[in-house]
Amino acid sequence: MTKLFPALISALLLATVSIAQEQTQHPIDKALEACIDKNGSTAGMVECTDKAYAAWDKELNKNYGELMRALKPAPKETLRLAELEWIKYRDLQFKFIDSIYDTLDGTMYIPMRIDARLEVIKKRALELKDFRNLATEGGE
Repeated sequence: MTKLFPALISALLLATVSIAQEQTQHPIDKALEACIDKNGSTAGMVECTDKAYAAWDKELNKNYGELMRALKPAPKETLRLAELEWIKYRDLQFKFIDSIYDTLDGTMYIPMRIDARLEVIKKRALELKDFRNLATEGGE
């Protein structure tokens, strides 16, 4: 019985962490995961990841627009300039990602390349969302 109790506690903690992670997972990531669960082939993963990439890009643009509307003129101009530089960074990062994956053989690397690109966009979308939250909630 005494050996069973720590195992039970560990199982409950793992279940709680798993549920918490599931609840905090972004809807785009949930949709991607569900899509891949339905079709885990290389072609399916590529299609699913392409859809998620488009959704994250849309989210990025939405967050950028909302942040721009929330800012005063000086930080708004700084954000505009930062975003122009970020686009240059994104393009170079994509070029770098492609240069790595171009050297690899195998179909498994196709969805991995797309996922690497998706992560660049996702990261920026979430950064802009965090700044939007600061500008709208923290600055009032």
